[in-house]
Order: sequence, then structure tokens, then C-alpha cells
Amino acid sequence: MARPHVDFIPAQVVPWQAGLYGGARPDVAQRVLSMDDDSGESSLMVRYPAGWHRDEPEALDVDEEFLVLDGAIEIGGQHYGKLDYAHLPPGYSRDSAHSAGGAVVLTFFSGEPHARSAPAGFDETRLVRHIDVRRMTGRVGARSGMFDGIRSVGTNHKLLRDDPLSGELTWIIGMPAAWVLDQMETHPVNEEEFAISGDLAGPRGVMRPGAYFWRPPGIQHGPFGTVGGALHLVRSKGGPLTTELEEKPGPFNWDPAYDPVLPSAYQDFVAEYADREMNY
Repeated sequence: MARPHVDFIPAQVVPWQAGLYGGARPDVAQRVLSMDDDSGESSLMVRYPAGWHRDEPEALDVDEEFLVLDGAIEIGGQHYGKLDYAHLPPGYSRDSAHSAGGAVVLTFFSGEPHARSAPAGFDETRLVRHIDVRRMTGRVGARSGMFDGIRSVGTNHKLLRDDPLSGELTWIIGMPAAWVLDQMETHPVNEEEFAISGDLAGPRGVMRPGAYFWRPPGIQHGPFGTVGGALHLVRSKGGPLTTELEEKPGPFNWDPAYDPVLPSAYQDFVAEYADREMNY
């Protein structure tokens, strides 16, 4: 089955589970935000405890893409602090890894991760070893030329990955205070988004830090607006993100009720959720 529609869930209400599925890292904890049970593809929050370490080389057999949300981790001599990003393709060797103080890492796997003890080579064109997102220069504009016809301006985009094989994209979008997109959108590919900071009101409620969605192709959404500004990580899955736009008449709703679309296994997680800010 394809990945179920998740739109949206506060990650903080999803329970932590011991170990990483696939068995590669039994000494971490995971929160499963969404998963394809057939392919093993997933979006997780992974918590590395203080003192976690790997002293032997490790290579996974799937893509590992991640953004550090809290704490720090070192992989193969490269330090990853808060809001540092990487995309490590299958076969990429992590010669060693450790986290002295612990870390919470937003992580995406392209399938069920299994570890190899020896590297088997990797596609260097798909490697993004390290990006310091905070220092990276973005492009300001109406989606920075990514889509035509969008009226709303002023967003800041930082392109983290443009996959040379699939055309899939990963980027950071910064939305300024009082920003509004008063149109509705539809995309022909999967769209995935995680709220890093701020507030973003839309038809399903107000996305605050930790809010996550996985939206299948063809689902109309919008309009959106933020009071104090927002920073989100966005991914397109299945190809580059293109957009069809439709006008939305009437005033924008700044106070939408939380009205999620969730698989049945997640519905109990939000039974007592009220719109509020929470820690990771």
C-alpha cells in the first residue's frame, strides 16, 4: 500500500519506540511520522542518547537524509549541529559516529535501513555531505521562481537537494510575519513538510514547531498564512514539485480548528491534543 495521508500531526504526540526499524541502530529511539509498509520508506524523528557512539564503519543500503533539530552528532569526522543537513546515499561509509550530548534528528529513509559493515561504494552525484542551513544564502521571492502564478511574495528558499536521478527536491522555506498565500494549490507528486519554528494557519489547523504532513498527489490545499513567521522543511517525492493554482474567495481564516486527516493508528495520539506549542 502507498503511504497513508497524514495532514497534519504534531510529532510530539507520537510515542517514542526503542530501536530503529530494520535493526541498524538498536540503541536509539524513533518516532514514526509516516511509513510505507510495502517499500519501508519512512519519515522519522530519531533520538540519539548522550554518549551514543559507533566506532566501526557502517554503510546503509538506503538513502539517509536528515536535519538536526536539537543537540549535535558527528559522523565520519563531520560535526552536525542544530539545523545542519545531509543526504547520504546507499553505500556511503560512516567511518565512525558519536553524539556526546545526545541529539534529536529529523530523518528520512528511502527504504528499511540495514547496515553493512564494509562500504560498497556510492553515487557521489547524490551525496550532500553537509549544509549549515542557518549560514546558507537563500533566494527571496514568490517561491523563488519555482512556480509560476503564485501572487504571494517575500518567502526565503534554501534548496538543500535536487536529486540528479529522480528530480526530487528538498528545501527550507522561511515565511515572514504576516505572510499570506490566498490561493489553493494542487501538486502531481507527494509533498512532505515539517514545521521547524513559527506558526502557519491553514485548512487543517495551525502548524506549530513539530507539526508534520505527508500529502499524496492531487490533494488540494490552502490558503495559508502566518502571524509571526515560520520556518519549514519541505520535500517532494516522486519528482519535482509543480503546482496548479485555484482562487479561493472570501476572507482568510486566521483561527482554524485542528481538523486532521490521519490513518487510524494515529487517531488516538491526537485525541487530547489542543492547539499549543510543545517541546520536542
